Amino acid sequence: MKKDGILNRELAGRVAALGHSDCVMICDAGFPIPEGKPTVDLALTAGVPSFDDCLRVLLHEAIFDEITSAAEMEQTNPETFSLLRRTFRAQKWNVVPQAELQRRADAAKFIIRSGELRPYSNLLLYSASGVEAYFHDFVI
Repeated sequence: MKKDGILNRELAGRVAALGHSDCVMICDAGFPIPEGKPTVDLALTAGVPSFDDCLRVLLHEAIFDEITSAAEMEQTNPETFSLLRRTFRAQKWNVVPQAELQRRADAAKFIIRSGELRPYSNLLLYSASGVEAYFHDFVI
């Protein structure tokens, strides 16, 4: 058995298969996941696991050089917006309307559904290359 990192078999395998510039999404419990999109549904109950928990675990396993969030997050969910500002200091950060974020979700290789209920707790993350420079610039 693994000692550390992601224990969920499906999620661990999907994260291990990410290549450079592949996109993954972490979404809240109410996000309209595109029909047929591969989804690792971790939601157990309201708030469990949280968006923050899912993000922390994913960042322990993978490197991302770009993110996209909804413009509505800053006003409606300042707590998560602040977390993203603190976390992604070196990454390119795209901000789009929620409707556009929903359209872009179709490009994700897979979606991680959290139990988060805070509005607009949705994030697209684009994986970085495994080259050493990215380890210095984007490891969180």
